[in-house]
Amino acid sequence: MEQTLNKKKVNYLILVIKLLILLFFVFVSVRGYQETIFELNTNYSNQYKVSDFIRLMTRRTYFRPSLLLLFPLIGIFVNKKIGWIFITSYFYFLLTRLVFSTISNGLNYNEEIMFFAVALTLILLFIWIMNRKKIFEKVYSLKKNEVLITNIKASSLGIFLTLYLAWTQMI
Repeated sequence: MEQTLNKKKVNYLILVIKLLILLFFVFVSVRGYQETIFELNTNYSNQYKVSDFIRLMTRRTYFRPSLLLLFPLIGIFVNKKIGWIFITSYFYFLLTRLVFSTISNGLNYNEEIMFFAVALTLILLFIWIMNRKKIFEKVYSLKKNEVLITNIKASSLGIFLTLYLAWTQMI
């Protein structure tokens, strides 16, 4: 009985993470679509074609967050090592992006400090959940001696995405 309860608790935690990623992907994609349509309506006065939509998608960054969310979205559907790496790398990306933006912009107001503290706590909580033995062993079939190496891979991918995003925004 207790073993079944623990299994449901593990499934509940990973289900919450997967649903949050899925909802976040849908929200970000709809937002990118709305911003693209708004710019098309502004510039083309409701007389645009599909080619105008595609041209705007490639020239603007409205769908860049959706592209970044493809990694954890793929990881949602793959309950293997690569799925764990994709989901965890996105949390490492959020962590390094939060720290990078804080270093470059600073924290000037109490609201910014509070947002930073809450966001940092939530991201670290999600990384901790993904690194729980019950999650990485039972859901993703990782062995305990593989977790450090896969964490390094996930954090490297997250740092790479942050540096790439910072580099493309500077140019």
